Amino acid sequence: MHIEAHNVSLSYQEGTPFEFKAVSGVDLAFAPGERIGIAGPVGSGKSTLLALLAGIMAPTSGDVAHDGRKLGRKPLPGPGSLGFAFQSPENCLFEKTVHDDVAFAPRALGLKAEEVNRLTKEALACVGLDVERFGSRSPFSLSLGEQRRVALAGLLAMRPRVLLLDEPTAHLDPLCRHDIIERLVRLNDETGVTVVMVGHDMDEMAHFSKRLVIMDGGRVAADDDSGRLLSDRNLLERYSLRLPGTVELCHLLGEATGGIVAPVLDEPAAVELLFQMAGGAEGASCS
Repeated sequence: MHIEAHNVSLSYQEGTPFEFKAVSGVDLAFAPGERIGIAGPVGSGKSTLLALLAGIMAPTSGDVAHDGRKLGRKPLPGPGSLGFAFQSPENCLFEKTVHDDVAFAPRALGLKAEEVNRLTKEALACVGLDVERFGSRSPFSLSLGEQRRVALAGLLAMRPRVLLLDEPTAHLDPLCRHDIIERLVRLNDETGVTVVMVGHDMDEMAHFSKRLVIMDGGRVAADDDSGRLLSDRNLLERYSLRLPGTVELCHLLGEATGGIVAPVLDEPAAVELLFQMAGGAEGASCS
């Protein structure tokens, strides 16, 4: 699915003394199969932009289009074509069992029971949950990380062409965060589903995104290859974002050796570089 935003703006409390422009004049286009991160300081318009792209909110001005079709004032994409996860999606869980919660959307699409069960099992496996172990449990008996996985599985069970995720790893422990990001990367690589993720953690963005959009003051401040943007210390500092740990490591190694160490985003490559330099390798660099 192609998603396009043409000069999109959205104001809250429009026409009142408290009017606030959350998104202003945004032009973006996302192609099928992309893996895109959206970052920026608090209040920069990231979550509002994601809701506009999903068609959950209608812009005050401008247009959002899915596959060339402009969304109306009460827009919603076709059933199953797009999955959207709000911040804290576990708050949307409501069924008595994990299986029924994940199966809700396929059932609502009118699929046969056999197909519903197959999609439910596959979606749970995709997020690292075994249907035999978790299917009959109450979603409210699970840990926060497990609940987050169930909510994500509920989206995957629709077999969407696009996933729009608003900080899917927020408030989770590091191991759980890493696992979810790794699964999203694998999902994109193996199925070609477009994944757009809002986030604050630049280490996660380095691992997840191929393209990065930085928002500031409701506008697109930067839109480029992730490696290029995440290696630009001055750019990130300008928008109150920190360098990924691997890039910071390369800067520190360069300062320590008096040389130039090309920044890396890949953690294994950064570890290999560190061992090379610790072993006395001269002119070590990695890209």
